[in-house]
Amino acid sequence: MLKKLNNTLKNADGSYSGKVIAGLLSLLIVLIQQVLSAFGIKFTGDWNAIAAIVNTVLTILGMLGIVSGGGVVEAPSPTKAPESDTIKVTEVPDTTDKVTEVPQSK
Repeated sequence: MLKKLNNTLKNADGSYSGKVIAGLLSLLIVLIQQVLSAFGIKFTGDWNAIAAIVNTVLTILGMLGIVSGGGVVEAPSPTKAPESDTIKVTEVPDTTDKVTEVPQSK
């Protein structure tokens, strides 16, 4: 179970995913708030300050390269269309140089 959790927290290149860790820590803060509230325990600290500290720690880890916020972006490779999907173009003769006389009405 711990191995699966560890793999969930990592990107494909082996670095930890900042998005997953930040989301998980935010949800853990909310869970602690709910548990304390359910038992009637009043926390006198500032939850926003705690979240700000967690975000600062994640930013420092990101700058050190321990936590990565992005992944590798790959462009889709072009594929050859099957013969049934090919478009057949009919060549139309060029008539732009021909002058046509228009009859004048009297």
